[in-house]
Amino acid sequence: MTSDSHDFQPSFFTLERTGEVAVIRIRKSTLSEEDNVEQLGFELMQIVDQLGYNRVVLSLKGVDWVTSSILGKLIHLHRHLRRLEGEMAICDLAPAVQEVMETSRLHTYFLVHPDVDTAVQQFQTQV
Repeated sequence: MTSDSHDFQPSFFTLERTGEVAVIRIRKSTLSEEDNVEQLGFELMQIVDQLGYNRVVLSLKGVDWVTSSILGKLIHLHRHLRRLEGEMAICDLAPAVQEVMETSRLHTYFLVHPDVDTAVQQFQTQV
């Protein structure tokens, strides 16, 4: 990871380091087209491309709703990480978000965990 992580101030989420894992915690309760979807995607990609993380845990705790364009940004991040031999896990899904994931069959595409600790633990035991 670069020392630039202290200067990184994302607008959609907080970022913390747990070992070699980036833990992203979304700050908004809904993620939709009314938000700057491109900015969210840019900030997510910075975690990998500029800060150097290849293991990412995305906590959606407190997020009640996501739209397809937001899911597209998550898929893009996931694919990017996979190309770099990295991994991403999603956790803390509210019932409505879980339903969207299941309807779109993304619950089988992403690694889904009940909480951040479980996701981080899985990544740390794989090292």
